[in-house]
Amino acid sequence: MRTLLLLFIFFLSLNTLQAQVLNVERVRADADTTGWTGELGADFSLNKFNDRVIKVGGQANAAYFSDKHGYLLLTNIDLVNVDGNSLVSNGYVHLRSTLHRKNTLSPEGFVQYQYNDNLGLLNRAIAGVGIRYTFLSQPNLMGRISTGFMYEFEEWGLSDAVTVKNEFIKSTSNIVVRGQLNPQTSLTMIGYYQARPSRFFKPRATSENQLNIRMSRSLTFRVSFSMTYDVEPVIDVPNLTYELKNGIVLSF
Repeated sequence: MRTLLLLFIFFLSLNTLQAQVLNVERVRADADTTGWTGELGADFSLNKFNDRVIKVGGQANAAYFSDKHGYLLLTNIDLVNVDGNSLVSNGYVHLRSTLHRKNTLSPEGFVQYQYNDNLGLLNRAIAGVGIRYTFLSQPNLMGRISTGFMYEFEEWGLSDAVTVKNEFIKSTSNIVVRGQLNPQTSLTMIGYYQARPSRFFKPRATSENQLNIRMSRSLTFRVSFSMTYDVEPVIDVPNLTYELKNGIVLSF
């Protein structure tokens, strides 16, 4: 417990930037039984973008698994203090269904709404379909690849810039490898690649590593580091953004 406390204090002291891509695989539930499952989480981060930002976040995720299919609801909202001024600047809602979830090939459909005022993302709406392929399935190790297409509407703008609106059809792919290091600790590594088909080699790509340390049957200490590189940002924001987050997750 002393080691965990030192790690917690260390991660709270870091300055980070916030990623732009919602990572579904990071919070996807993989229940072997049918029924409802979910988690409630809270985290703290200290960010540096144009201003110094202190952020307290909360997540509520729920999933229902039938014998054949799976349904997932993800929500997040961040309470942010920017140079002493409090506001709400980041949130999303994501719905996803996976058909024949236990098969090697599983069709998926999803919709999402997201905003991030700190990065100038006023609105983002997404709807898409894809196919998930399980290439590795062992008791303590799992690997999957997903690929598909999505419709994306984005509205960007900063206080001193003109609002920019875009509508695109994009390809979206990801690879995830999840392993159990010991009975209390698991590690997940994920990579995302999103691009317009006509500009396939100018993507918005994300990498994330997540470490879960189970402290009790229902409580988990979670540390995650994500990094996003956008070859062609819509507005004048950095190509590279990253975020380090830590928090406590309550599972039920």
